[in-house]
Amino acid sequence: MKQNEFVSAKKAHWDLFSEVLKDKELAKQHDLPKMFRQLSHDLAVAKSRQYSPAIVAQLNDLLLQGQQNLYKPSNRMLLSLWQFWRVTFPVHLRELRPYVIWAHILFYGFSLLAFVAVTAEPEFVRNVMPNSQVVSLERMYDPTSEHFAKERESDGDFYMFGHYILNNITIAFQCFVGGLLLGFGALFFLLFNAIFFGAVSAHIVNIGYSTTFFSFVVTHGAFELTAIVLSAAAGGVVGMHLLRPGNISRTAALKKSAKLAFPIIFGSFLMLVVAAFIEAFWSSSQMIPSIVKFVVGGVCWVWILAFIFPRGKNEPR
Repeated sequence: MKQNEFVSAKKAHWDLFSEVLKDKELAKQHDLPKMFRQLSHDLAVAKSRQYSPAIVAQLNDLLLQGQQNLYKPSNRMLLSLWQFWRVTFPVHLRELRPYVIWAHILFYGFSLLAFVAVTAEPEFVRNVMPNSQVVSLERMYDPTSEHFAKERESDGDFYMFGHYILNNITIAFQCFVGGLLLGFGALFFLLFNAIFFGAVSAHIVNIGYSTTFFSFVVTHGAFELTAIVLSAAAGGVVGMHLLRPGNISRTAALKKSAKLAFPIIFGSFLMLVVAAFIEAFWSSSQMIPSIVKFVVGGVCWVWILAFIFPRGKNEPR
């Protein structure tokens, strides 16, 4: 095919491709990736047949514009994350709802038991953690401590943000990987953290530091504690499939459970990043009144529980 014939046959497609790149509404009506592949083929043909440099340059320019339009990493990543959070994550939460429910019951049930035990017998807290940790905890939430007198530097907030992410993800990872021990590891880490949280809360109440403690944990705790519980639920899925593989091998059961549990783990990871951000930049701020933190924290708890346990049976759109 001669160059003039080639251009005549393809020009309408090239012009349409250029218009589609400029008009978002028009882009919705056409398969842009398919058009991009066709244009790539046209460029390859033009080069192989040694058509004029002007034609090759025109096609190169169109391809560059198309590539910039199609491959926007930040936009595509944010869109994918939003799609996951809005659709994929809720669907898997509903599919694994029995595990999620039982993980919540066990966590908050044992937290309550530990809280009651330490409230009734204050010294019991030293059976949960060493005395040095108890003293450190008291110093941390003592309203007369020096760190409550001034705002933390911004570079300190970023340092603590990284620290909180590492700490939170370590706990969640333990809960999930514990599922490989036929679920008993996940159960152990879930109950350990439940008892620890209940005992710490009760001890803080006993010594009268409730306001400084609960105003600090109430907001990020909605995301952090829920993510830890969900990680344990995902570990429970793995453990149950290993315990009861059915008619398939345990290796196949492990792969199947991993596919079911991974979206829960990834969703938990996103929640832990949010929790770490709130903990570093909001919870620790001395400029925000405690009452504001309690109100915002309450809203976060209502929202996250409504998200985890939605009413109705309709799948998200």
